Formats: sequence, structure tokens, C-alpha cells
Amino acid sequence: MRQRRIRDLDEKLDVYSGGIYVNPRALKGRWQAVFEKEQPLFMELGCGKGQFIRSLAAAHPERNYLAVEGNGSVLLRALQRTARESLGIAIDQDDRNVLLKHPSDAPAIEKMVPEGIFAVDRERAGITGEERFDSPWRSAEGDRLFAAGPNLVYAYTYIRSVPEVFQDGELTGIYLNFSDPWPKDRQANRRLTHRRYLEGYRAALQPGGCLEFKTDNEALFRFSVEEFEACGLERLEYTENLHEPDAAYESAGFMTEYEQKFSSLGHPIYYCKVKFEKR
Repeated sequence: MRQRRIRDLDEKLDVYSGGIYVNPRALKGRWQAVFEKEQPLFMELGCGKGQFIRSLAAAHPERNYLAVEGNGSVLLRALQRTARESLGIAIDQDDRNVLLKHPSDAPAIEKMVPEGIFAVDRERAGITGEERFDSPWRSAEGDRLFAAGPNLVYAYTYIRSVPEVFQDGELTGIYLNFSDPWPKDRQANRRLTHRRYLEGYRAALQPGGCLEFKTDNEALFRFSVEEFEACGLERLEYTENLHEPDAAYESAGFMTEYEQKFSSLGHPIYYCKVKFEKR
């Protein structure tokens, strides 16, 4: 479902970033600098509203997590929810108003959080004017980073080529959750599990690094498994019903909002984990 663009989106994002704009390509080879300490780095490509990556970051403080999302309206929801959790602010079921005695008087969440609450430490990250740029992918001033926790950073950007943004071996793992299936045959090379993307992941991942893939689209899953095999990837985990009773997959305990909703209705979630080795 297409996400409605939020009014004053850029101004609201600025509340969280403190107005810091960052070219992710300028951080190639030094992504660890935007986190509080150097730890194995995992990336979710297309984090949506962020429930999956937030729960992972909380469960694994010994890892760093980079959550990438190119849709600003969706990312704003992730930032809002993260801020609410950090500040202990309750929200209603529609995720619109803060629960006060008189909900109609509730202010926007951006008026309740400290300015620059998720601002990246410029000095530690070595961010200078060279990192500020006009994004070729959108009309906003530029891409942003949001340090949402000691081991969780959100990136507002589109990554067209992973090797352009990450140095060889810079990543330990990649997550693809409910990616666009691009259902037409002529669109196959746009799927994030197409072999042209897989070889890019191979370059950015350290030897033995893993990709974890979830989808509710059976056709996309079949296609993806074939691509994994064509690229010589080792299959570590595979299931056509991740949330079946007595399932022993760790990934079943970390769900996206979408996954939580549809698995509760009995829809199967397809899952595969594969390992990359350098060629």
C-alpha cells in the first residue's frame, strides 16, 4: 500500500537529525564511526516502520545495526515510534496522538521530543561539509542519518548499489524483509534477490557473512531460492512457514509490523538464510 506523504516531512525529520545531512557514500569504509563503538555491522535494506530492527538492536547490544529506508514518510513513523519508546510516551492504536487526558489536545510528537534527539555525533563520525549534498534520488535537501541508540542508526537514503556505499567486507549480515516482488518477468532484475544484487552483497559482506530473507510472496521466494543456488550460496536455514508451531528459527522471534499482522491471520511467511563466501 502506497504511503501518503506527510505534510512538512523534511522539517519533522530535521527535529530528529538536528539538521545534519549526510552522503552515505562518503562514509564508505568508516560506517563504524557513526556508532558508539565498533562491533559487527548488520544492515536491514528497507526497514519500514522499524519494529524488526529495533527489537534486534535491543536483543543484541553486541552488534551494530543500520536500518536503511528511502521512503521518508515511512521512516518518520519509525523515528516517532523509536522516540516514544525512548521517552516512555504512550500512543493510540492509530499511531497519531499521544494518549493524554484529552487526546484531541495532544501535540505532534515532534513538539515533545528534544531537538536533535537522534543527531549523529559529528566529531566522532568525522562529518564535515563534504558529507552534505543534494540527493539525486529526491527533491529534499539530502540524505540523513539518525543515531537512534548506541547500536542503532537509521539511514534515510536509497541504496542502488551496495558496493558504492560499503567497503569490501564491511558488513557482517544483511536483512531483506518483504521486499517489493516486482511481479512482471521484465522486472526481475529489480528484485533485491536478483543475482546482480547478490553479487553486490557478496562484495560488501565479510567472508561467511549471511543474508536473511523473508517474504509472504511465494513466487518471489521461489525465484529468490533459485538465484541463491545460481550464485553458489550455502543454504543455512529454509522454511515455507516461519511461524509454524514448534518452529526453532531465531528469526521467528523478530517480526516486522507487516509480518506480525499477517502471520496472526495464518498466512505463511517464507524464510531463507544463506551464507556468502568470496570468489
